[in-house]
Amino acid sequence: MDKPVFKQTPRTKHPDPALRGDKITGDRYYSKEFMQKEWDHVWTNVWQIAGVASEIPEPDDFFVYKIGTEEILVVRQKDLSIKAFYNVCPHRGNLLVHVDKGCLETFKCTYHGWVYNTEGALIDLQDPEDFDSGNPCGKVTLKKINCDVALGFVWINLKDDCQDFKEALYPIIDHMMPYQPEKYVRVLNITCEVNCNWKIIHDNFNESYHVPTLHPDLSTHIESDYKLCQFDMYENGHNRMLMPGHRPALGSQVLDFPLDAALEAWDLNPEDFKGNAQETRLAIQKKKRELSGDRGFWHYEFLTDEQLTDYYFYNCFPNYSITMTPDGIQVLRPQPHPTDPEKCLFEHWWMVPEMESLSASATFMASDTSKGPAGEKMTETPVGPRPLKPAEHESIIYPEGSMGFTADQDISMALGQQKGLKSKGYGDDAILTNQERRVRRYHEVLNDYIEGRR
Repeated sequence: MDKPVFKQTPRTKHPDPALRGDKITGDRYYSKEFMQKEWDHVWTNVWQIAGVASEIPEPDDFFVYKIGTEEILVVRQKDLSIKAFYNVCPHRGNLLVHVDKGCLETFKCTYHGWVYNTEGALIDLQDPEDFDSGNPCGKVTLKKINCDVALGFVWINLKDDCQDFKEALYPIIDHMMPYQPEKYVRVLNITCEVNCNWKIIHDNFNESYHVPTLHPDLSTHIESDYKLCQFDMYENGHNRMLMPGHRPALGSQVLDFPLDAALEAWDLNPEDFKGNAQETRLAIQKKKRELSGDRGFWHYEFLTDEQLTDYYFYNCFPNYSITMTPDGIQVLRPQPHPTDPEKCLFEHWWMVPEMESLSASATFMASDTSKGPAGEKMTETPVGPRPLKPAEHESIIYPEGSMGFTADQDISMALGQQKGLKSKGYGDDAILTNQERRVRRYHEVLNDYIEGRR
């Protein structure tokens, strides 16, 4: 079989759209009126990730995606395509499915027993003769929702005449294709209830200005000097940040964990880089090219040299951030709370390529029950070792549970910011650096949707 060929992600700086200077007022983070505007004009009009396609691999498998006050039934069809419907029986409005996922050949309403097939068509009901217009079977269907599958994700849009999928997701689809996330396994699937508006968390991912202060530990292996990073803003509201990795930040010559471990994992001696630690990035790129085939890193051959070490952050409209790393894909998504603008549901996914052989840097066989059942294949994640298999969904409430060390640092600031944005001390606008332009741009696109310009 021929190997796939992908158009490589361009590193060329993308021209920034002009900013209007819309103010970022505090009320947009706590006003119920503004929350309703977001629902009416944003959430019901944009493409969203409903879930991972591999979660429903077989015909009749389904899962339920919840957004705001809506529930969406996503179903694998007999021909292996995927369709999405509102999880509502149109007879009297009862929820049709009352579990998060499963496998059913038909969906039977628990109220009056109306039965629908997985294509959404009504196929059976009691007393079919008792309708003035005749038996409704074959005439009534579940209300269908626009649905597409790309990059291993299921995407949905609640608007009937919605924006073209490829146009809406440009250039994310093209840029992510070489990583082939459809061949990855979601080994982490956590939802955390956090006492802050969802936009506070997404704003945070739209800038790296906070990294040296809030995440100083990342400077050991990820560049945090904005002058050495690249920021792009696209017309449709998506943003990108490219950060060199596998070398110390800010020109440092200090070799520390996990960079020293990465060197050793690729047969490089950290002692050889004392005094020239800035050379580790290129050295690791070269070694990965040389050794990846024998070690089973099948996905490396489709990536550029920079992608073998660097971090490609995509901050996508309206609320999901996808980080492409050499050995895993991270999805961070703050979802709006159904009723409270000062709360959100923060999702954290980690996805890794499943390799036949054990990886020296990311995968290992558990040898004791402290890391998992003995002999079970394990992989590292932002919250520690997890089994290398599809993860069960976990629900936690911060701070009773952890989203991972770095994400917890972000949440800790979000709680204080939620309180501060209600204070007169904040004023009526943020005071932003140039490297925070993506935050301003994001809120301008949000305003465009709310005010009917998109």
